[in-house]
Amino acid sequence: MARKTTYARKGSTGRSNAQTVALAGALALCLACGVAQAATDGGVTSLGELFAIAHDSEPGYRAAKASVDASRARTRQALGAMLPQLSATATADGNRRHYDTLDRFTKTERDRYHSNTDQLSLTQPLWHAANLASLNEAKETARQTEYQLEDAEQQLYQKLASAWFDLMEARDEVLFTTAQRDALHAQWDIARRGAELGAQGEPQAEDAYAKYQEAAADETSAELDQASKLAALEQWVGPAEDLKQPYLNDQANLPNLLGDDLDAWLAQIDTHSPALRAAMHAIAAANEEVSKERAGHQPTLDLVASYGNNDQNAGNFPGQAGYRIRTLTVGLQLNVPLYSGGTQSAKVAEALALRDKAHDDMEAARRLAIVNVKTAFLAWRAGLAKARAARAAETSAERALALAERGSARGLKTEADVLTARQQMAAARRDMHKGRYQQLTAFIKLKTTLGELTATDIDELDQYFVSSPHEAPLPREHAKS
Repeated sequence: MARKTTYARKGSTGRSNAQTVALAGALALCLACGVAQAATDGGVTSLGELFAIAHDSEPGYRAAKASVDASRARTRQALGAMLPQLSATATADGNRRHYDTLDRFTKTERDRYHSNTDQLSLTQPLWHAANLASLNEAKETARQTEYQLEDAEQQLYQKLASAWFDLMEARDEVLFTTAQRDALHAQWDIARRGAELGAQGEPQAEDAYAKYQEAAADETSAELDQASKLAALEQWVGPAEDLKQPYLNDQANLPNLLGDDLDAWLAQIDTHSPALRAAMHAIAAANEEVSKERAGHQPTLDLVASYGNNDQNAGNFPGQAGYRIRTLTVGLQLNVPLYSGGTQSAKVAEALALRDKAHDDMEAARRLAIVNVKTAFLAWRAGLAKARAARAAETSAERALALAERGSARGLKTEADVLTARQQMAAARRDMHKGRYQQLTAFIKLKTTLGELTATDIDELDQYFVSSPHEAPLPREHAKS
């Protein structure tokens, strides 16, 4: 059985703890080393382990986390604008003064002196409707980015799973094309020997050779496709040249994970889809933005207070003694906007247009979620039908192979007949696996659309895989999946 991996699903609400983030980074580093070590030891990497690696290394997900941190910082900024604003200023000047009178008899006086000024100012907003709207907007935006982070996490899982099963499908295609090449090579050998002995003509041998060459080209193409699918997987987990995937356990029956009620899944979209919930908070933030810009037409009221000190060691006229002034001022400051050239009205119009856009974005997110759920549900059923048909074909091919092997032992069948039967069995097994992969990919897509894919789901899926294709041999009689 493939190794069962349990890892903590990191939701958006658990990212503020620095210790958790450090532990997650260490876990990702250990698991990344574990992929290479598993390949060195001849082991395989499970889908759950791969998810844990990609969780903290994929750039798109890391960018979503940074957006959450930025939105939380903006919330603190908006709150700070409603709290007291305290500032202090201080100056120290050296002065040189020439004092000339307007009469022609008084001589010019020259002196030098120092002056020092310091002031402490306090402003406490009492009524700023825009500040309150800004705080509410920042809170809604923070919730929006948290759901966007959750959606980014789920989408990462979906993309990684699709790449994972695409790579498995490419590996199965390589196995099939290899079996096909071997069968056609044997048929070419038989045709060539027949032509040499005069039992058949040269054109038949040439035709068999052409088919063999075509099969060899198909094998090369399948190997190149497998390499490209591995490269696609590396964009989520980094270099993975030595990655070893498990094999689908043909003996295991895949249960009906989605059921038969599509409406039940569709009913969960509004309350479960993280993309849709992020869009809902985007609308709430847009409403607060409208309120904030409309508040630009309203008056503001502040409590202001200042305490100042002005020291000067010379008077305002030469010969006068210096002075020290202490000033304390407390009052209310009212600001009434009268006209801004239409700027504020334009800002309100912009906010209203962006609110309409947010509504349209939410509707687009809802429609996309509906399409994703429907396509995933239908893809599951299509994959199920494909797997059932391929399993029946595999059973038939297995019997044909057994018959060819018995006939070959008695001299009634050739080795080419045996290889052809094996080729047919490989094709049926490839098609069955393809149907199973389609089912599993559809299950993951539906769950991620609703934001419900968990580590438990992945651990359960990992139980349908084994580390070796020979670990669980295919039984003679297959139960219907």
